[in-house]
Amino acid sequence: MTNTVSPSHPSNHFPTDLVSVLLEVERPSSAELASYSRGERYRRLRANAEAHRAELEHWIDRHNLSDEVLAVSPATGFNLLFVQCTPHAAQELAKAPGVVDVMAANE
Repeated sequence: MTNTVSPSHPSNHFPTDLVSVLLEVERPSSAELASYSRGERYRRLRANAEAHRAELEHWIDRHNLSDEVLAVSPATGFNLLFVQCTPHAAQELAKAPGVVDVMAANE
């Protein structure tokens, strides 16, 4: 994926009742990362977030939520993903594997 927010919605008909949410995803433990340099820790955290993002996008497709999820932000070195979706999809995302929490993203 690119470094921009990627649309998950395949058509030109977007829902109008969208919310922005912040997903916290699982991350390696501090003990697991302790032996690595700062740069390597960041690389591992980013790879972890990228893997969760890819898994989330597949989960969205498998659960027929693609029409309700407009965009998922690119992964960073933090265990957070921004998602623009319907309120229903936001509730469902809490059930996705690797998702720890779903929070409203205040704009």
